[in-house]
Amino acid sequence: MVSTDVSSDLQSLVCEACWNTIFSTAGWQAVLAAKEVPGRSGFSKGFSYKTTWSAIQTSCANGCNWCRLLKPPEVDSGQDGEVEVWAACDEDSDHTPAGDKKLRLVVDSSRSAYRPFYATSRTTAGAQIGTVSGYGSHQQFYMYTRPGKWHDDAARFVAARQRITNVSSQESYQLALQCLDHCIHTHHANCPPPQVDIVLPDRVIDCSDVKRPRIVLTGGAQRGFYVTLSYVWGGPQPLTTTENIDDYVNSGLDMSKFPQTIQDAVVVTHNIGQRYLWIDALCILQDSSEDKQRQLGRMQYIYRNAYLCINAACAYSSREGFLGRPRPQKHFEGRIPYRCPDGTVGSVWIANGQDWVPGAAHSYGDELDPVTYRGWCLQEKMLPARSLVYASDTLKFHCQTETVNIGNALCEPSTGLRLPNAIYQPVGPGGTPLSGPEQVTYRQAWLAVIFMYTLREISVPSDKLVALAGVAEQFHLVYRDKYLAGLWQKTLLLDLLWSRSTTDKRPRPKRYRAPSWSWASIDGLVSAVYLEGELGIAPSSSQPSSSGSARMQIRQVEILDCQVTLSSKEVAFGEVNAGTLKLKGYKEKAVLDSGKVLIELRPPLHGPVEIGLIIEDADEELRGQVFVIPLVWDPLGSYCIGLVAIYAGEEQSEYRRVGRFENSTGSKDTEWLKGLTEQDIVLV
Repeated sequence: MVSTDVSSDLQSLVCEACWNTIFSTAGWQAVLAAKEVPGRSGFSKGFSYKTTWSAIQTSCANGCNWCRLLKPPEVDSGQDGEVEVWAACDEDSDHTPAGDKKLRLVVDSSRSAYRPFYATSRTTAGAQIGTVSGYGSHQQFYMYTRPGKWHDDAARFVAARQRITNVSSQESYQLALQCLDHCIHTHHANCPPPQVDIVLPDRVIDCSDVKRPRIVLTGGAQRGFYVTLSYVWGGPQPLTTTENIDDYVNSGLDMSKFPQTIQDAVVVTHNIGQRYLWIDALCILQDSSEDKQRQLGRMQYIYRNAYLCINAACAYSSREGFLGRPRPQKHFEGRIPYRCPDGTVGSVWIANGQDWVPGAAHSYGDELDPVTYRGWCLQEKMLPARSLVYASDTLKFHCQTETVNIGNALCEPSTGLRLPNAIYQPVGPGGTPLSGPEQVTYRQAWLAVIFMYTLREISVPSDKLVALAGVAEQFHLVYRDKYLAGLWQKTLLLDLLWSRSTTDKRPRPKRYRAPSWSWASIDGLVSAVYLEGELGIAPSSSQPSSSGSARMQIRQVEILDCQVTLSSKEVAFGEVNAGTLKLKGYKEKAVLDSGKVLIELRPPLHGPVEIGLIIEDADEELRGQVFVIPLVWDPLGSYCIGLVAIYAGEEQSEYRRVGRFENSTGSKDTEWLKGLTEQDIVLV
């Protein structure tokens, strides 16, 4: 008997059979109250019921939104079978807003006594129990509510909302400010508070007049809040130069002559109640190498100290803009009733939790937006404590604590990288050193930075190190270590073990930008793996730990010296024009053959032997003699990893790295190391 206080609209969402079973008061409350059984992996409380495929098909044809989720197959008459359906909200959602549960749905049509149902109905200690591992179709859904005529009682119990696709409305600005205010007042543990008296950059844009903002020369004496912009240039655009700076200061910027992304950034800055905006194209004198070096040296502070960063994630170029572009609503599977804990009835929309269809309408990920593939934009995302991310699906608020869609809209987990929290509160001189676990965290974070950065493209090759200088300097404030063209002195030996991704082999850059032993010397994705645990090496050094490794007795090359020459003292973590690495260790002549590294055995043995496999650094023709230089090895014969090099010049006194070799997948024999003479080896 259906209660008369339930609207016909809500009841019509499902068939009568579903309304009287899973969407009955007892049925849906059992779904909502489901919890995994303690100590019984794979078992969960929930609600289950039995039906048939033919009944499900009939209900689908009659418009039952729940039965449509069960995805009935085509069933011939005479082949119909019993189906058991199990549902539970027993798992926290990995989406934001926090606090909601996933809706898990299992459909099992097994009839064999040897293949148990997912949700075998039985009672244990008064509770209905069902197994959730084994056979059947297993689906996950996320629930959310919609505003307007769809708004009902379920919104009081389900936090997630529909996406906001108009990101330039007054409502959107208010919701963005609510996220900002929430972060500032509640995220003290992870997110540093805005600095009220921070010194403004040398030049900022006064956005008081959105149609004709003007550049302000602060002289390093003005203090206050300012906003930064992170965007993809994507081609030529108006720039500030030594010739037009006076006009931009005195007469302002005629916004009708500037790209849409610049116009949008000025509007956003003004509408969130901020006055000053910093944009690299307009706040750096682009025709002055002296000013460029000065501003690049301050990039870490410019982005880190910003009150907020506007991230134009969705725009492929400055001409596109990010406010007025169309954004799709979330693809949904249907609308179903929702019996609330207080007895009222509402409805929720459900989205597939396993929707792998690419595109913002289905499952959004950072990789969908072009800003993810621009090298400069990595530090512009990582350094600010707070950002407004204008993504291809909606407007997001990103901070050190969380990434959320404005308006509590259902938001997929961010695939972006965050810096460790203490990066924002670095250890001061004489402060407490990092603990062992903290050292591991920071080490792994830096290796992840290399991966995420080399995944991106740099349009100006000489910017390879410069575009990451701000992040490197931020790590330095905690590491207190010497930075060597993308590597760190304390972990230099392990840092040298980077390798090119096996799926991304590119020609070697024609112009010098880093020593060959640095990952910055090549283009393409680089893998820098955390090897400390495997090799028994302390995370803060390149030396074996006192406990060593249970599987290996590690030996390693000795690093005598490493020096780099900076192109500019203004950018201490940026471009270099020379670098030298001096080792004391072994080298042996080798031959490369289809990815294999071969050496000639010494008498009385004869013939070539494989000692490992090479991952070449670049797609290039290697001329002259090839050498292997082992860096880390186990004399018992289980492990050896090192560099492959050739002569760097006609003098044959220095070497150039061309690849990395490892024998973990090839020959395990390290006998070839015995009898070699230790010598000084210089790589450039």
